[in-house]
Amino acid sequence: MQKKQITVVYGEQPREMVVTLLTRLRPEEGLPRNAKIGLKPNLVLEKPASSGATTHPELVEGIIQYFQAKGYQDLVIMEGSWVGSQTQQAFRVCGYRELATKYGVELVDLKKDRTVQKKTPTGEIKVCAAPLGVDFLINLPVLKAHC
Repeated sequence: MQKKQITVVYGEQPREMVVTLLTRLRPEEGLPRNAKIGLKPNLVLEKPASSGATTHPELVEGIIQYFQAKGYQDLVIMEGSWVGSQTQQAFRVCGYRELATKYGVELVDLKKDRTVQKKTPTGEIKVCAAPLGVDFLINLPVLKAHC
């Protein structure tokens, strides 16, 4: 995969669109087959993707299908909902529990994850440990405004 590459795919079928995108980008190039791949959707609250607030599960499904077809088996979906929401409930409402079961992918609730101290140029911060344990992290945000 080339750095600083922008690829645009248009359509209305999230699963097919993300597979097309990944086929063009070839993110698996240089990535060992035993790599642990983290998928980080945005499940800020317990609302389905149709609400516009959460990452569509078909995007994540397409990514899982793509990497599993390439021989990658160590995939994990990780997220922590925001204050006042329950990540496990968001996993259920948004269809991620079914997805994890269907493809044998682990779900990690980052709100329950242990934290580690990491140094920054201006001091130290606590971060979740699970994302630090993956070899390749794919962030799947939702374009929205918190107004």
